[in-house]
Amino acid sequence: MCVLEDKSEISVEGDALLLAVGRRPRAGQMGLDALGIQLNEKGGIATDGNLMTACRGVYAAGDCTGDRQFTHYAGYQGAVAARNALLPLNSPGILSEVPACTFTAPEISSVGISEAQAKNMHGGDKIGVAMKNIKDTDRAQCEGEEDGFIKIIYLKKNNKILGASIMAGPAGEMISEISVAMAGGIPLDGLAPIMHSYPTYSFDIQFIATKYYYDKLLKLKPILTVLGKILSFFGIR
Repeated sequence: MCVLEDKSEISVEGDALLLAVGRRPRAGQMGLDALGIQLNEKGGIATDGNLMTACRGVYAAGDCTGDRQFTHYAGYQGAVAARNALLPLNSPGILSEVPACTFTAPEISSVGISEAQAKNMHGGDKIGVAMKNIKDTDRAQCEGEEDGFIKIIYLKKNNKILGASIMAGPAGEMISEISVAMAGGIPLDGLAPIMHSYPTYSFDIQFIATKYYYDKLLKLKPILTVLGKILSFFGIR
């Protein structure tokens, strides 16, 4: 028996039950207060942006901080913490965009914020959604795969990518391209001129971006036409 948000009840039958209740750090039993190390509101070890605790020279990384619990994020933080501790560096260890993947079949991956979060932060009229069903991609048709989608959230004024969700066989690999674009400040249309292998699942990220690339060119056409006439007048073109 399951109780829904509206308090109604439904019966669900299955062969197995998955309990995904999450985990919490247990840093409060380590006697860290003797060193002046504090805990945060999640019960994890509190650090600054460079992963140093309130005790100078002592760093914390990964799940014990109460931050997002991903192996790749913990590994990243561990490397940053080690560099900051051993070298005269102050590399940031807490990231706002961390890619995530659930390794089901098909995989489900995401990075950045969701459509609902973006609309709440920026206003619904300022947010665009680019989406394509996996069954409509050439590679999925070759593989006989029908379930899944590519969804990219962006700001309409400049095509800045705010987040993405992908459901596909190789979604864990595909989301990395969006992560790189977000970290590098590459807008959605900026992915269009970058050559992708065909037929791959990632090719359809480029395919999605192409629409926004040509939309931008069409908006610039009057300016480019005038510029061409000026160059021709001076014999430059």
